[in-house]
Amino acid sequence: MSEQETDKKSHWTPPAPETAHNIRTERAPWFRWVISALLIGVIIIGALWLVARVVTPQNIPTTPIVDLPTQDALEKEVVKRSSDDEAWVRALEKDTLEGYREYLELFPEGKHKDEAQDEINTYDNRAWAIAEERQTLVGYEDYLEDWPEGLHASMAREKIDEIKARAEAIAKDAAERAAKDAADWDEAALENTIDSYGAYLNKQPRGKWVGEAQKRIDAIKADQASSAARAADNQAWEAARTANRADSYQQYLGSFPQGAHVAKAIAAIEQLKPAAGRTFQDCDTCPLMVSLAGGTANLGAHGDDDGARPNEAPKRPVTFSGLFAMSVHEVTFNEWNECVSAGGCTTRPQDNGWGQGTRPVINVTWDDAQDYATWLSQKTGLSYALPSEAQWEYGARAGETGLYAGGSLTAICAFANGAGQESGLGWANTECRDLSSDRTQPVGLLSANPFGLKDMIGNVAEWTLDCNTLNLRDAPTNGDADQRGSCNQRVVRGGSWFSGPADLRFAARLMQRRGDSNDFTGFRVVRKIEN
Repeated sequence: MSEQETDKKSHWTPPAPETAHNIRTERAPWFRWVISALLIGVIIIGALWLVARVVTPQNIPTTPIVDLPTQDALEKEVVKRSSDDEAWVRALEKDTLEGYREYLELFPEGKHKDEAQDEINTYDNRAWAIAEERQTLVGYEDYLEDWPEGLHASMAREKIDEIKARAEAIAKDAAERAAKDAADWDEAALENTIDSYGAYLNKQPRGKWVGEAQKRIDAIKADQASSAARAADNQAWEAARTANRADSYQQYLGSFPQGAHVAKAIAAIEQLKPAAGRTFQDCDTCPLMVSLAGGTANLGAHGDDDGARPNEAPKRPVTFSGLFAMSVHEVTFNEWNECVSAGGCTTRPQDNGWGQGTRPVINVTWDDAQDYATWLSQKTGLSYALPSEAQWEYGARAGETGLYAGGSLTAICAFANGAGQESGLGWANTECRDLSSDRTQPVGLLSANPFGLKDMIGNVAEWTLDCNTLNLRDAPTNGDADQRGSCNQRVVRGGSWFSGPADLRFAARLMQRRGDSNDFTGFRVVRKIEN
């Protein structure tokens, strides 16, 4: 037995006898207790009935019945709260969008839901900032793909609509521009000119065919330059060929050293080098010249020649050591007027109303003729002069030894414009029917002599360099002019439109004062040729 039990036992005392008597006495009236209980029950039932009759159920205030959590529910709540915190800790440890979303999926009403949503919104705002920085359709679409219900989803859709609308407008504008570009190009290409391509470049400075337009402009310019060069080349060649002079061919070579006609120009120059029978011009307004071969000829008249005058004899041999050139025909009004225009000649001779042009110039003095030869020499840089008597007769005879060109008065008609039967003059050559019986005729209409010279006899008499001498006894035999005698008078040779057979002889010599001029005297020129 324990100490406590011992203690309790030591303090216990048996009840007094009277106390035991009372207990037995109280247990006896059980009947009264039953009757009392019945009475109390009746009273309670009556009271309840009375309350039920006085107070209706509608008037009885009701109190919501609250289901108090059970012990098991309380335990589960504790566990759940513990899991929420653990899940939030895990989300914080991950610190990722997926981590915070996982937390909300597990605890959509968790105590950390606001914090989780704030973190998710941070990621949402970052994604939106990136989309805004990109400012592209794909950027906003990427945002919506990741955040279809994001904070900025509606704004992203608006941006996408704006970009698409702008893209459509740009595409439409681009299509219209492309169509206009194509139309402008087709128009330019159809015309295919520098101007048309230039117009395209002005209209479409950034067009699709800008490079091609410029290329075609360059090609056309190159072709035009080439065509222009070819045209200029051909034109220069035609001018040189028409002039058929050494200087004109040389000018062509200077202008077109690589021209298409260089070889022909060189050949033409070679052909025009001094040689007997070759014709040339030293300038476009210069007289046409022919080269005469050197040689020896008997010039002058025999004393017993028909019609011979004392001053025409004796016949003597004259030797020409080299080539010299003589104008094919007499100097014309056209050629004279060039000298006047250039200031080399001052006289403006009358044409007697016969016309000028290619008719031989008339009404000019010996000094006038000298002025022309001097101007021609200055113009060409070559040595031009009036012919000496010996040069003139050498050229007129062209190897003939008879009295008349062609050998007879009949034959002379083919070579000379003299006084024919139509003139009615007593000294006329009745063998000839003259086309110009009372005037000059244009040069070159009659036949050329064997040297290629025309109108040596007739048309107009021609001034020479020689002075008036009584005869040819001591005249130079080398072809030079005779400067003896009366130089106030100069020799004229060849006769004219007014002359009869006596003055149409090769050897006929007539004298005129150097200052005289008339309608039957003109001149031609000679040019020195360096051997």
